[in-house]
Amino acid sequence: MLEWAYSGVDFSLYGNGGPECSSYLPKWILAFETFIIVTYALMFELYYPWKRSVCNYKPNLELRERFGRKLLLAGLCLIWGIEIGYKLSTRQLIFILNPCHMVTLLQLILLISPARRWMHFMFRIQTYLISGATIAIIFPVLNTRHLPFEVASYYIHHALMLVTPLYLMRLGGIYNMEPLFNFHWAFMALGILRLYHYLILQPLSHLTEVNLNSMLCPAISDPFAGPWYRLAANIHQTFFIILHGKIYCFIGNKFFVPSATSTALVAEYYNIMNKVRESYRANSEGNSNNNGCQKRQKDSSLSHHQFKILSYYDEEEEDNHLRNEQNSSSDSSGSENTTSSSQYACQEVGAKSNGQIKED
Repeated sequence: MLEWAYSGVDFSLYGNGGPECSSYLPKWILAFETFIIVTYALMFELYYPWKRSVCNYKPNLELRERFGRKLLLAGLCLIWGIEIGYKLSTRQLIFILNPCHMVTLLQLILLISPARRWMHFMFRIQTYLISGATIAIIFPVLNTRHLPFEVASYYIHHALMLVTPLYLMRLGGIYNMEPLFNFHWAFMALGILRLYHYLILQPLSHLTEVNLNSMLCPAISDPFAGPWYRLAANIHQTFFIILHGKIYCFIGNKFFVPSATSTALVAEYYNIMNKVRESYRANSEGNSNNNGCQKRQKDSSLSHHQFKILSYYDEEEEDNHLRNEQNSSSDSSGSENTTSSSQYACQEVGAKSNGQIKED
């Protein structure tokens, strides 16, 4: 029924697929590896990070509109449409399911849609998944590209994938990265990527005998070719994806959000928290839980720059609170002491910050 989507794949080229590629791995290795990887991804890379950090973060939904966003959207739509056109003309549309094309689709959604909380989740996840674009540029596979401009579109497509997250960080708001030593988002991205490969690409590859992202047999240049090449890929790609994503994290925190080591900005942060706390008290009298360490929704009295400061330091405060809570979990009264000390610290530093700002 869907043979038109893969009937043009040349199985004579090693690594493209075919019966020999489809039978490369024994069935017991496929079953064992799939069970181990899927179980690990669900338990340790999806459930735990989600409960500990990801589901608790409420991003700032303010978003600046720039003309460059429309320009980047037009360029990415054009090059992705050209790639789809090539695959339709050569009857190889099934390769559109490779991770790079799916990440491009996520980036297009981020560029098109208005600010939503789920877009922040999508942005941070795709920032780790674009490591495949870097690999594609360093180790290009061009032996199947014969049409005019097809090689050029390959490089332009992957280059735009790498540029898009940097520009989105420039817009601010929901497009920001987590603190450098927060690995919950990295593990969440890894878990999603593993499930996509083993639960979607692997069944489709066996059904069509097309080697989608080397799920049937290793690529011709794979140095780990052998019965356990996929486990080797899981290991080395885990380190590479985290390193690649943390480079973007460092760039985002260094150039697109206030520096955590700046005394003046820390002072400004606590001064803004006092301002927000007073606003909360005015709007909801009698609520004793309103304090400066609490997440907040948009306040019209705050500038965009102030919101960027709040968005960044709030997440660091949350990470510190979670670590303190975990360290004191064995003590029944530990959580109360941590909460009270955290509130006292906010008040004390906030008072100091007011003095620092007045002096400046």
